[in-house]
Amino acid sequence: MSTRTQLIEEILHSFHAIRNITKTKSLHLGDQSHITHSQWFVLKMIEHFNKRSIKDIAEAMEMSSSAATQLVDPLVQGGYVIRQEDPEDRRLVQLELSPKGKKHIAATKNKRINEMAEIFDALSDSELKEYLHLQKKLLSKVHKE
Repeated sequence: MSTRTQLIEEILHSFHAIRNITKTKSLHLGDQSHITHSQWFVLKMIEHFNKRSIKDIAEAMEMSSSAATQLVDPLVQGGYVIRQEDPEDRRLVQLELSPKGKKHIAATKNKRINEMAEIFDALSDSELKEYLHLQKKLLSKVHKE
């Protein structure tokens, strides 16, 4: 195995280790919301675009409208998302974040930032800036493809 391949393998291993550590910490901190990764994606999508339809979510997640509805229903039942009729076409239903959903997103973001801040304390400010620069460089390559 080449040195470059070994380095990439080590990077992947460290990504997974960091993810597992932060996930375990989240569980120990008592995150009782029971929101799945897919549901988190839906919440973030609604937050970003302000309002979304089931069809939009289904297309973004490459699933059927029925599957998207099953994904969204617990978010509505849990009070994180509100269904609203489109005033221009009552057949269309728009999804928007409830105050509880907005609060949950903000709290989760803060918790994740604090968790990652502990990990990134291992880097100096200049190393952290370099790390960000390198990540942006990788992302720019991915977005070009």
